[in-house]
Amino acid sequence: MAFNLEYTSKRQGVSYALTVSAHDDGDLDIEVAARDGRGVVVAEGSLRLPPGGAAETAKLLREALVAITAFEGRRPVGNANQPWSAEQDSTLREAWLARSPATPAPDVIRELAAERKRSPAAIRARLPRVGCDPDVAGRLLTEATVTLVGRDAVIAS
Repeated sequence: MAFNLEYTSKRQGVSYALTVSAHDDGDLDIEVAARDGRGVVVAEGSLRLPPGGAAETAKLLREALVAITAFEGRRPVGNANQPWSAEQDSTLREAWLARSPATPAPDVIRELAAERKRSPAAIRARLPRVGCDPDVAGRLLTEATVTLVGRDAVIAS
């Protein structure tokens, strides 16, 4: 028995349409389209499934879409995964050393991260590589502290 189903939804100014067509042989055709407020197609795709394939495909699609949804709200920080230049290293070191040791290091790290469009984790990881103690604002690493922060740390010169 052949039939058609249509589902529609609208979110953030985008209209989504899902059309399912079942054929006499049991195959399913599934088409998805999304249009923005001006009617421009912003997404489209189709699937053809054999008889009995809908349940397993639905399970796979759900798992994949749930995983993707977890990343949608996260935007990479501006310079994420970009190499550090010698100038960036130098200005990071200068900015760290200009801060008072009385200022909590996490606060300074967050501030430096925002200024450099990097994550706080990236700033904290980079500080030992430029000879700075990531636990105390304004302080250089010493021979005693360099071994505590791990590989790639350098003794201040």
